[in-house]
Amino acid sequence: MPDDPDDKPPEGSGSVEVQVSSSTPGLEVNSSPSISGIPQAVPAAESEPVASGGVPKAVAQEASGQGTGPVGAPRRQKRVTAAASMGIEKLGGVVETIGEGVTKLGDLTNKVPLVGASVGKLGEGLTKAGESIHALPRVAQTRRGRLLVRSVIVGFLLVFAWIAVIVGWQLRTSDTPDFRPAAEKILVQLSNGPEAIGDVYEKSSPRFQEMVRKERFVDDMTDMAVTLGKFREITAINDTLVTTGPTGRVGRVGLTAAYEKGVCQGTISFHYDKGGWKMLGIGIDLPPELKITQAQREQRVAACKDPDDRKKCDVRDAAETILEELRDGKAGQVWDQASDVFKKQESRATFESIQQEHREALGAYKRILTVTEAKVIEGTSATFDVLAEFEKSSAVRCVLGFTRDSKAAKWQLRSVKVVVPMPRADEGGSATGSAT
Repeated sequence: MPDDPDDKPPEGSGSVEVQVSSSTPGLEVNSSPSISGIPQAVPAAESEPVASGGVPKAVAQEASGQGTGPVGAPRRQKRVTAAASMGIEKLGGVVETIGEGVTKLGDLTNKVPLVGASVGKLGEGLTKAGESIHALPRVAQTRRGRLLVRSVIVGFLLVFAWIAVIVGWQLRTSDTPDFRPAAEKILVQLSNGPEAIGDVYEKSSPRFQEMVRKERFVDDMTDMAVTLGKFREITAINDTLVTTGPTGRVGRVGLTAAYEKGVCQGTISFHYDKGGWKMLGIGIDLPPELKITQAQREQRVAACKDPDDRKKCDVRDAAETILEELRDGKAGQVWDQASDVFKKQESRATFESIQQEHREALGAYKRILTVTEAKVIEGTSATFDVLAEFEKSSAVRCVLGFTRDSKAAKWQLRSVKVVVPMPRADEGGSATGSAT
């Protein structure tokens, strides 16, 4: 075949010889056609890398320890980041511990109004916040994450400071005082006789004095001292409560008190008045093991130990004095010395008229034959039931009622009833009777 006119030798075709390296490092293969058509190996000196003269690129990266700079900078940044992460985790643990502690404080102050529930909720919130803080180190891996973490920490600090101020203010304003010394002093005085009991009444709250008369209070506390014996000590404080209402601050303490005859449960209330706590009320429950026999009950309501002795029984003396005045025609004087309740029942003139009828029917009073009943209720109310001898009748029932403000006061007539016996067949007339 004749040669193609386009096929020219390399030196005559104007082509440039190009050297292409093989896939094997350091081995260059001459791919240009040679005379023999067999590739020839390039010398090792010619296959050495040649500097390109290019400018190395600087890539901006996040300041996470992988950017350019001194060799030790990334390591220091990693250590700082790790330390910050550990610090945040510790902060989360501390906040969680504080939350648990505040929760326990809320349980202890659960009975304090407006404080216990708030403190308990605060503790739960702090516990949840501490758990959330544990997740912050995973966020603090980028610049934006660290900014978020710092913002969260500042926010938490502001919130904690505000909560601390609120809780401190509530605890300060709802501070529960210790009522034990005041309660113990009151119980000691109530066991030291009527004068000390009267002193407790005088130092009590004005509200208490409006509700309870001094004489009634003295009698009740004297009876309690007789029943329980001498006060010894307060063995326990069961609960303490302070409330604030329209009438001011009121406190109450539940206690267990030891007496000579048993251990009792009781409560004492206080009212904050004129810069101090004053007694507002008292209640003592009798212990179940303290049994009162029927004889003891009768003895407690007995008017006196010997109702037949006028000198030793003030109720008998008062009854005989009234019967003698009625005999002597001094019914008006008896009415004047009687209690207000007696005076409201009937007028002075009506009472004098009734007593005149009794003298005409029974004759003059002579003496008391026997005492049927003599009782004193709570030291301020007495009943004296007797059989008396008159000139025209030997057994006339007379029932006299008395009242007084206190055990030290004088008895006043509250009621009088004289039962006129039925007339005999040979006497004629009709039976009469009156009660006043």
